Amino acid sequence: MKNYILQLELLSPTLVGSGIGYGTNIDSDVVFDDSGIPFIPAKRIKGCLLDSIREVETLFSIADIEKSEIQIKQAFGKTGDENSALIYFSNLYIKDYEQNRAWLRYFLKSKNYKNIVTNEQILKTFTEIRQQTKIDNGGVAYEHSLRTIRVLNKGLTFYGNVEIRTDQEQITNTLLLACLNFRRFGTKRNRGFGEVKCLLFESGEVLSINKKLESLCIV
Repeated sequence: MKNYILQLELLSPTLVGSGIGYGTNIDSDVVFDDSGIPFIPAKRIKGCLLDSIREVETLFSIADIEKSEIQIKQAFGKTGDENSALIYFSNLYIKDYEQNRAWLRYFLKSKNYKNIVTNEQILKTFTEIRQQTKIDNGGVAYEHSLRTIRVLNKGLTFYGNVEIRTDQEQITNTLLLACLNFRRFGTKRNRGFGEVKCLLFESGEVLSINKKLESLCIV
């Protein structure tokens, strides 16, 4: 069993959608906790990395590259399979999340700060509001097409624990390839949002699969 830290840096504004709006003002909102601190759910990051490694597998097939280092089913599991996934992901949080959350919850509950610190104000420090509308060929906006979304700020970095329940090198390499190929994340990622950089750390050192990848690509 091995333990790693997954780091996800936002290189552009990103909408990690919660699937619901916020009041009557925001049509699509981000995921955040009860204090107003945004986070990335484990299922969301696992799903995106699964899509990423499937894309790598397709690229390997097209390029006729040996796929021995890719073990998708074992690494990520399969619905209905008796064997559970060998990789476990936690939620991703900002640095020093627990400490920051504890202080913010203190201020939120204190009567002395109720008009100074609110959930909405906390959320605003990590996010920005964007508005979009649909335009026809004549440059005129469609009626009722205005949409308001909240996105995470560019430059935020999130961290989470990854547990690999085996010593098989291929499982770790599967995850590393998924991280290497993982470039876009969240809603509207094909429209300029959600550019990310994903890294895997062990004992404070960045893990790399570049040398292994080079050897696989040598004909």
